[in-house]
Amino acid sequence: MKASTASSNFSQAVWLTTSSFSSFALALVSAAILSRYFDKAEYGTYKQILYVYATLQTVFAAGLPSVFTYFIPRLSDGQGKKLVNGVNRLFVILGLAFSVFLYLSSDLIAGILKNPELSVGLKIFSPFPLFTIPSLGVEGIYTALRKTKYIAIYQTANRLLMLLCIVLPVVVFKGTYRSAIIGWGFASFLTFIFAMVMKRRPYVKVKEELVPNMHKTIFNYSLPLVGASLVGMVLHSADQFFISRYYGQIVFADFSNGYIQIPFVGMIAGSVRSVLLPLFSKAESEGNLKEAFGIYNRAVFQSIKLIYPIVFFCLFFAGDIVILLYGAQYEVSKSYLRASLIRGVADVFPYLSVLLALGKSNVYLLVHLVFAVIIWLVDFIIVSLLLPPVSIALSSSLIQVSIAVSIFIYIKMRHGITLVPITLVKRMVIIGLHLSVIAGLLVIIREIFFPVSGPYLVLPLAGLLFYLMIILTGKMINVDYVGDIADKLKGVLK
Repeated sequence: MKASTASSNFSQAVWLTTSSFSSFALALVSAAILSRYFDKAEYGTYKQILYVYATLQTVFAAGLPSVFTYFIPRLSDGQGKKLVNGVNRLFVILGLAFSVFLYLSSDLIAGILKNPELSVGLKIFSPFPLFTIPSLGVEGIYTALRKTKYIAIYQTANRLLMLLCIVLPVVVFKGTYRSAIIGWGFASFLTFIFAMVMKRRPYVKVKEELVPNMHKTIFNYSLPLVGASLVGMVLHSADQFFISRYYGQIVFADFSNGYIQIPFVGMIAGSVRSVLLPLFSKAESEGNLKEAFGIYNRAVFQSIKLIYPIVFFCLFFAGDIVILLYGAQYEVSKSYLRASLIRGVADVFPYLSVLLALGKSNVYLLVHLVFAVIIWLVDFIIVSLLLPPVSIALSSSLIQVSIAVSIFIYIKMRHGITLVPITLVKRMVIIGLHLSVIAGLLVIIREIFFPVSGPYLVLPLAGLLFYLMIILTGKMINVDYVGDIADKLKGVLK
């Protein structure tokens, strides 16, 4: 029974990872194309619009998308339908408020970021949150229902539509960033229709049932997360704000194309978190956290075996990666990419699922609040000392790692739960050293035998040799990078 449950959890994570990968890959293709058609100033303005939208979305979403993964496993189907319909109505109100706020504040935001053209772009963009906010929550519903295969289909279709609507006006009709934004809005309207269909689908033949004190229960859960969202907005917008305001949209373009999460890193970590949250929620309600932590430990180690090889390969071949994606004009982005990859060390630990299961979302809020203040102070010092902009990216990544470490310490001290056992730390160090040696050796080989070769040749060859070598030599350190995972993938695909 336990093996079946673990396999099922792995299957859910695989489909979520597939969904995230398709989303990221299509977004990356879009960025790669637009980087080549826009100059850096125009591309920087386009990325600033998306930065403003993503920053404010965390506030106007009000923590509600996470409601589904937490409550649906605890409710009957009829109550689940009532919950989904009720939250949808709240999303419509929040989307309207978001659109009005974005239009009215566009001049102010453009002034703060010192880019007058940004005001025009934000006004064009402002109606679209009315469609995007109500589209939220599909992933949470289908994750809670353990039907993550549909999320992969939904996300892939939506991102492909978004790619076509953004890129075609630019490539075919030689449009500007404004054309790309209008295409983005058209795609968001079609996504809205698709999302409404997906949300209704699991409950078509189900009759609504009353959820006692539904709105009070929802807001008791989500309001602390709203606070966390506000703090998260302040925390995660610091690097983009300081680079945008003090270094300009051209440097912001370099930063945006470099300070990203490589495919599979954030996706694997995010998928594991999404699967473990309803699992821990149910285990906590049944008083059976011990078995859940057994699954947690296995999930973390599998994440390390998947994520760390990607992180270390990209650290050593960052220059080739950014040139391949965006062109030689963005080679400077390699420094931002390396700084971003530092976050991967802590991303393998889904501590948020544990905190929420323990009912300690307030601790999550407090820790992020403290570090939000710290990151703004650190970044202010950096710009005051006229340090290079990559220093801001580096400080942002180190803050993310520090947040994780602080929460590990809290959970250990207050609850006696060790999220990072010493045996796991030893394995992490051994794996890190092993991967560094192999990647470093390949860099030396590249410099000797392929000094002038482009990334189109270097990356496929290096990637193939890297994985071949770590698989063969992994047996020396008792690490099977692909064995267990390959077996489970076969089960998923049957």
